[in-house]
Amino acid sequence: MNLYDTVIVGGSYAGLSCARSAAAHGLDTLVLERKRDLGAKIRTTGIFVGEAAEVLAVPHRLKRDIHGVRLYAPSLKSLDLESRGYRFQSINTPELMRWMGRQAELNGAEIRTGENVAQLSESLNGVEFPSQLVRARFGVGADGARSNYARLLGLPENREFLVGAEVEMIGVHGVDQDRLHVFLDSEIAPGYIAWVVPGVGVTQIGLAVRKPHQPQLGRFLEKLKKVFDFRNAKVVERRGGLIPCGGAKREWFTDRSMLLGDAAGWVSPLTAGGIHPSLQVGKAAGEAIADFLEGRISHPAALLEWRRPEWRTKQLLRWGMDTISLPNSLLNLAIGNPIFAKLSQIIFFHHRGLKDPEAWKAIASSEQGESLPVDRQSLAEWFLSP
Repeated sequence: MNLYDTVIVGGSYAGLSCARSAAAHGLDTLVLERKRDLGAKIRTTGIFVGEAAEVLAVPHRLKRDIHGVRLYAPSLKSLDLESRGYRFQSINTPELMRWMGRQAELNGAEIRTGENVAQLSESLNGVEFPSQLVRARFGVGADGARSNYARLLGLPENREFLVGAEVEMIGVHGVDQDRLHVFLDSEIAPGYIAWVVPGVGVTQIGLAVRKPHQPQLGRFLEKLKKVFDFRNAKVVERRGGLIPCGGAKREWFTDRSMLLGDAAGWVSPLTAGGIHPSLQVGKAAGEAIADFLEGRISHPAALLEWRRPEWRTKQLLRWGMDTISLPNSLLNLAIGNPIFAKLSQIIFFHHRGLKDPEAWKAIASSEQGESLPVDRQSLAEWFLSP
């Protein structure tokens, strides 16, 4: 068998980020990817939050900046949200995967596509992959929501999922290009949201639902005809897949292996965002594996455990969404409520959503603030609290 320092199963955000970092730290690194093309059969919308954009410097030709969110009620009444200095990025994900693969290779990693890892065994000295005739001093499972690596090692598997479906279209007109268009509708997207994203050369339209519901993408497209112009629209790509929403796994590593990304459940239970932790922790994992193999630390998890996302509050909110499904009539009322606006700001812009004084002073002094059981000054202080 050929010996590598680390073998990474899965060539997406977490796996390729880890591979690039591990190779850059001098490790003999191999990536085993089941698909024959890193950019084929993508299962993610490719929306970068601001924090993810800071971790990975995506080439300009593969991205576009978006500076705000337009949130729609079921009635299609909308609310614009933004935070100064914050941005999202829509990404040409297939090309980005190929670019990330080339970056990993430039740093010295080897990437094998068309490799289905159906067997592996772990010992005190490493991990063996019999079908591939390779052995690793340390192994990484970054093979997605239905991680075969986790199953083969007896680690916990993801059991709670959202089901997503998306199309890429050309010829859709009337879409504000500087907004993520987010739609709330408990009938079309129960347990989550629907979206329209001005992508790189295309418009991405999709939704996700909580199992056992099934995505009704056709119904959503019909509704969108009231908002956007689809007369010349054409579908150029379709995608779909499972999104883990059960939170980060507590058991995610063994003596000579660990899970990363979706395989480890590193996806926000509330927002379904997992790109940022995949990039950030994947990069740190490559360095941590090098430190472990050089004898500087006891295990890579010693450096990564504190980076592992918890999302306790978001798990509670996810439970609330699954238990108490708000009818569309209440969602229509909520869109004009300042408390709802604040919560939405926090969800989309994280803590930065609390640090835009002008936005929150305007809401606090609005007529809508009159209906709240608190004086305007207290309301403003609460909006601006850290």
